[in-house]
Amino acid sequence: MSALEIKPAAPADMAFVKSLSPRLAHVPGPAWHTIEAMEGFQDRYMSSTFAPASLDGAQTLIAWTTDGRRLGYVHMRPGKDGVSDEPCGYVSLLALTEDAEGLGVARRLMAEAEAWARGRGYRFLSLDVYADNKRAVDFYTSGGFRPETLRLVKPL
Repeated sequence: MSALEIKPAAPADMAFVKSLSPRLAHVPGPAWHTIEAMEGFQDRYMSSTFAPASLDGAQTLIAWTTDGRRLGYVHMRPGKDGVSDEPCGYVSLLALTEDAEGLGVARRLMAEAEAWARGRGYRFLSLDVYADNKRAVDFYTSGGFRPETLRLVKPL
């Protein structure tokens, strides 16, 4: 792989960002939801996350190879801490192409997300991950994230 560059997303990158929606929908999620439900959720979530009204202070960064291949992206936005109500950073989406997995691209994008949050003066950077997505849970905890709440669901 050539060297990695991280650049702010441009309007022309939205097709790439949206192309990763199926990968996000197919990560391990709650067993009681069908893949169709997960795909619908992911499409709705991406549409609302990247809607113009939700972009105030948000940033999307794209990981590129120097030969011009996009490898993944991270989208950060301002949020509020659930306990103190103070402003904090929130990673709403992180996705990679399949061939970028295991190359350190996600770590690099998360380092950029942390720098974004620190640059805005936030004390916290938060995110959500499905409890069944063990690979993602392990990735984030190895990067210093800790569980704060646990939402329990009982299918009826």
